Amino acid sequence: MLAKRRCLWIWRGLWLLMLSAVALSVRAEPASLITVYTAKKIITMDPTLPEATAVAVRDGRIISVGTLEELRPWLSSAPHRVDQRFADKIIFPGLIDPHMHPLLGAIQLSSVWITPEQWQVLGDNIPATKSPESYWLRLKEAVKQDANSDTPIFITWGWSAPEHGPMTRKLLDERLGTEKPVMVWQRSAHAAVFNSAALNWMKLKESDIGEQYAETINYREGSFTENGFFEVAVTRLASYILAPKFIDAGFDRLNQYLQGNGVTTVSDMSFGAVNIQLEVDNYQRNLVDKQVFYRTVIVPDAYKVALQNGGLEVSFNLLDERLNKPSLVPQIVNGRRVKFFSDGAMFSQMMKLHPPGYIDGHKGQWLTPREVFLQQAQKYWDAGYRIHVHANGDAGIDNALDILQAIQAKTTRPPHSFIIEHYGYADDRINRRTADLGAAVSANPYYLYLLGDSYSEVGLGYDRAGRIVPLSGLVDRGVPVALHSDFGMAPSKPLLLAWAAMTRMTVSGKEKIPPRALTVDEALKAVTIDAAYILGLDRDIGSIQSGKKADFVVLEKNPYSVKPDQLREIKIIGTVFEGRVHER
Repeated sequence: MLAKRRCLWIWRGLWLLMLSAVALSVRAEPASLITVYTAKKIITMDPTLPEATAVAVRDGRIISVGTLEELRPWLSSAPHRVDQRFADKIIFPGLIDPHMHPLLGAIQLSSVWITPEQWQVLGDNIPATKSPESYWLRLKEAVKQDANSDTPIFITWGWSAPEHGPMTRKLLDERLGTEKPVMVWQRSAHAAVFNSAALNWMKLKESDIGEQYAETINYREGSFTENGFFEVAVTRLASYILAPKFIDAGFDRLNQYLQGNGVTTVSDMSFGAVNIQLEVDNYQRNLVDKQVFYRTVIVPDAYKVALQNGGLEVSFNLLDERLNKPSLVPQIVNGRRVKFFSDGAMFSQMMKLHPPGYIDGHKGQWLTPREVFLQQAQKYWDAGYRIHVHANGDAGIDNALDILQAIQAKTTRPPHSFIIEHYGYADDRINRRTADLGAAVSANPYYLYLLGDSYSEVGLGYDRAGRIVPLSGLVDRGVPVALHSDFGMAPSKPLLLAWAAMTRMTVSGKEKIPPRALTVDEALKAVTIDAAYILGLDRDIGSIQSGKKADFVVLEKNPYSVKPDQLREIKIIGTVFEGRVHER
């Protein structure tokens, strides 16, 4: 018995020595430097601690928020420095644009813009082109200026039929009188018209067009819309538009643009839609290698990836393996997210509407066959993926909600894992149904600003145009709402998007606010913490809180203190991305 006790004492002694050694080794490890940023005010978007004046950051994450005095327990035990460069500014959570397409944005920024509305991009003032005459004048000038360039095809973005008139292959051939390939990219970015030289350059013949594209391709008119554009035309353009010579300068401009607008998180809401390897190469070259100050959340287009990669089972395994691997770089975020498409685009009036439909009687387009949509959505839903669905018209949104109801009936999951993207036109019945089924919404509030006037006259009519992006009916029912740009459907300026949701004002200055617009708090949440929640990233980003990544935007003024119309004018001083400072 005594021997056993002696043995236990020996083991206890050895165990205490081991613990002491471990403790000594932990204490001996040098602590990383803590950087404390001070500000006139820190708006955290954390309801448990709404405001502060100091935030401590170590290794890219926030370790404490409060006053300098309240941070002292951390600072007294570790090396630190106090950075006071923002002492007279406002620190706010890094802004989130939860629905973007960085590749698409870089391509657009590499093309010539002729748009129906004015744009300010990196100091360039792009005037509004409002009439067919002015559009053709600018197009002819741009083609003439490009005549001696070494680009194999001239690409212009922004054509819009309501303002610029009809566009056909014959019109391009006759009115431009050029042998150079020309692509006129519609304002929605979901359609294009090509001249004869462009069709020849793409080596695309009418006999190459399958019957499934009868509604989306009119070869004789050079018109490619929706699936016909993405699945036929874009695949033939990919090797050129995704090559470094064409796209890299556009990426440089996009990176400057996003960082200058205070954006620290975006998503690619259609990854893999063109060519997975070319897209990966672009992100490596233009985001990772350049160490940009924002992250891109990868959200594959499940339907198009399946088309290009052997069907559902093969593509699911391909994506599941890729998305479940943690990213090793801060610029890319993987995870279980996919996207589907319900109906067509808002800017091209290809969204699907319930009766009475469009004023001129056209029908819009479905983008995914219903049985395929249901089968693929169920597969990813059952595997625990967040599902994002592009849906614009009231019929398109109902179709997406029908899919949610069906997959939820088979496999019940917590609410808000199914997100309606854009939410272009809906009534209060759809708002209620969205809430009842537990969906969330990521909306483009700029639709109303840009389209509210013209769609009152063309397409929808006055009453329905007033229901474009009706967000208050969602918020009042507890539906999480985020605001996005879908750049260039709107500027990727989250404070501008918040202003649009707060004012519900059109280009002409008319207000379409019944029953109400969003409050300033609701709108700012929709570009910070609620946008993070929509992406499933609210554990890491969206507010200034201990444990989260150190993503901040530095503002000249407090967005809660300015008048609503001044929100979009607040000067952005710089950003902090995972602890790295980027000043404008």
